[in-house]
Amino acid sequence: MKIAMKIAASLLVATSAAVLSGFGASAQETVKIGILQSYSGITSLGGQQTDSTVKLFMQKYGDTAGGKKIELVRRDTTGPNPEVAKRLVQEVVTREKVQVLIGPDYTPNTLAAAPILMEAKVPSFVTGAATTGIVGEKSKYSTRTFFAVPQLCKPLAAYAVKNGWKRVFVAVADFAPGHDCEKYFIEALKDASGTLAGNLRIPVANPEFSGYMQRIRDAKADALFIFMPIGELSIGILRAVNDSGLKASGIKIMGTGDITDETYIDAVGDAALGTITTGIYSTQHDSALNKEFVKDYVALNGAKPRIGWGAIATWDAMRMTYDALNAQAGAKFDPDKFAAFIHGRTFESPRGPITIDKANGDIVQNIYIRRVDKVNGVLQNVEIESFKDVGFK
Repeated sequence: MKIAMKIAASLLVATSAAVLSGFGASAQETVKIGILQSYSGITSLGGQQTDSTVKLFMQKYGDTAGGKKIELVRRDTTGPNPEVAKRLVQEVVTREKVQVLIGPDYTPNTLAAAPILMEAKVPSFVTGAATTGIVGEKSKYSTRTFFAVPQLCKPLAAYAVKNGWKRVFVAVADFAPGHDCEKYFIEALKDASGTLAGNLRIPVANPEFSGYMQRIRDAKADALFIFMPIGELSIGILRAVNDSGLKASGIKIMGTGDITDETYIDAVGDAALGTITTGIYSTQHDSALNKEFVKDYVALNGAKPRIGWGAIATWDAMRMTYDALNAQAGAKFDPDKFAAFIHGRTFESPRGPITIDKANGDIVQNIYIRRVDKVNGVLQNVEIESFKDVGFK
């Protein structure tokens, strides 16, 4: 009888230990990924595209990584609104206990989030902000999978001069990334022995583009360089350039790839034809990996809205998240090891080869010169030249 009681007691202890161990394992096996993107307003396609990409990635690679269950926590930033972004970051970090963050989008939102993420040691992926100095310098746990302004603005200056477009008028959106782009393009234009025909900054709130067209025409430039954020502003300025006759007058239209992003290019219509841009990604990129990505994305999400830069930035963020979690298999989530694993990595993306700078988490990638053509009746950014391994300064 005593022996039986001892056995029963031993079994009870063993069972209790197993249950307690199970609770501990469950706590460690869940990793919450916060997604802070625009799900409403004029930039709502950004959030939609992010969700479509995450859905595809998890369909292909599952909802666990490194033995840890992935749980998603979504919030709507409503666009470039730093006060909203700050509140949401505090909410998902303190209440929801997210361990990894994709976003928030836009430079002001990213800057508002940085101190909170740094203090909480939450690794984040910058998938929609391009201003220099916002990655690494603000939080050592941040990684950019989008682009830095100099990567797109500098190469096009040299390309323009090489093609005989030596007098260039510069028009940028009047906010931090626009100021950055203006600076880097003008410096690169001077270095290439080109001439600035004039420049202007256009307000991002309710701009009236048509009023600027005559000023650009009077400058008698060979080319117009444009930097506008993806969406309504890019659509508006390209339409104004076309409707004013500026394009028909022979001036070359060029800019960063935001202005012909696939997500919105159909809204621009044939006014976009012939536009030369620098970009980090196009669905026309000729690689087996990209063809697979595009095929799978369309099969799951449909052909509309089309795949833009936000999708590829999110895809690579998810890829690195899973890789970093797999590297911590069997161990408790460690944000320092997570960031250290990602920073310094080189791998092949559907956009081409990318490297994450070891020192500050910024991205080094190929930059493509593209021309808007019609391919099988559809407006596409067709790559015509590339700059290899372009850094972020």
